[in-house]
Amino acid sequence: MKWTLEQLATFVAAADAASFSAAARQLGRAQSAVSTAIALLEASLDTELFDRSGRLPSLTPAGEALLAEARELLRQCQHFDNRALTLGNKRPEQLTLALDEGLPYPAELELVQALDQAFPQLELTLCHGSAANIAEWLRAGYADVGLAFRRIPADAMLASEPVGAVPRVLVVGSQHPLLAEPQINRRTLARYRQLLVTPRFVLDDADERISPQLWRTDSLYVIAEQAAMGQGWAVLPLNIVRYPTLNGQLVEIHASDLAFPALEVHLYWRAGQEAAPLLQWLRRYMAKAVFARSVG
Repeated sequence: MKWTLEQLATFVAAADAASFSAAARQLGRAQSAVSTAIALLEASLDTELFDRSGRLPSLTPAGEALLAEARELLRQCQHFDNRALTLGNKRPEQLTLALDEGLPYPAELELVQALDQAFPQLELTLCHGSAANIAEWLRAGYADVGLAFRRIPADAMLASEPVGAVPRVLVVGSQHPLLAEPQINRRTLARYRQLLVTPRFVLDDADERISPQLWRTDSLYVIAEQAAMGQGWAVLPLNIVRYPTLNGQLVEIHASDLAFPALEVHLYWRAGQEAAPLLQWLRRYMAKAVFARSVG
């Protein structure tokens, strides 16, 4: 067999996009190049991966079975590359750290100060975004390490460990009709719109959903602004509720039959980087659980 990793990557891209032309756009290649790569892969494997009889190509049963194998091979290659980069120590003084937009700022500032003291020559780049952004940046290699609330779906390319938690509270805007209710419980909340933070394109949020009326977004601050405007109720990290620009606009309320556990903070990195000195230092530092004690 003479297939190549590039052909496997093209196969996976075409399967994910369900279109050779869409895969070509994602890969920055001509559609003919994508079609040729897949045809050569099929010839090398002596197996038809796509059924081309319809308007769009669809995976054959063999293609379905081999797709998971292709993903795993590509994951292992990425792991190999990351491991080699770590052993080669080619970027000992550079770090791109991706941070969840909703994390407490005091803890972030403490972390940056500690990095400055431990690595005074470090070239540091900080990126802020949603948990979905951070996962994308890590997979693409734009970020080396990420700190995010545990809203990133399991991913074989990423490794993670819990490093703390931030308390959450139930809130509404200061003019919301819920404040006039004589008693607040699950049934009361179900009568009003819920504002729910959900990772991009992931709608499996049954554990968090209480109301049949639901608005979703992947931004904690957008949810907070919507709640402040009276568009619904939400469960948010305490540090966001008390953020200066929102302070006074959100009212904390309590439901008699509900408890909202703290939101876990996880440290994320690409699998295979465990030996990187900066990552080892970050894991030791984060063991202090600074994101549990630094809410303001």
